[in-house]
Amino acid sequence: MASPGLRLLGGGLLTLLLGYLLLCAFSRRRFWTIRSHEVYLPSLGMGLLQVALGASNWALMALLLDILLPARLGYPAVLGALLVSAFAGVITHIPAGLGVLEVVFIALLQQQASIGMLLAGLIVYRVIYYLLPLVLAGLGYALLEMRAKRMRRSNRRKQAALDRP
Repeated sequence: MASPGLRLLGGGLLTLLLGYLLLCAFSRRRFWTIRSHEVYLPSLGMGLLQVALGASNWALMALLLDILLPARLGYPAVLGALLVSAFAGVITHIPAGLGVLEVVFIALLQQQASIGMLLAGLIVYRVIYYLLPLVLAGLGYALLEMRAKRMRRSNRRKQAALDRP
């Protein structure tokens, strides 16, 4: 059972979401300048797409964590802890939320699973979600650079052959 504070937080966030979608649907003014930053309001369709993609991302992140953590925790508990940790990460202003995810998961779920099991699952999650894409992108970039270098060499050879009398 969720604590009253978490229910209040969830209700407030849902109210903000509804307010955003209502603004997208009915606002006549489509942009504002806030502290020299221009903020554009999308159409209702784009706003709904943003919400759907964001919710899908969080649901998939929680699914990955649910697979990596002990089965007895359950998907709703993992999703809740993940969302609370995201909110805590925004509030604390720690770069990349380093350690916030782990602290929140341990604080909320240590009664249902050992701290060692939680930390092991969270470390593997960080490797899969952050480091694996970084390594794959780095390899892809290196391959593209090698291909571009070969193409430049080939083009230089062709140009040199054309320039010869």
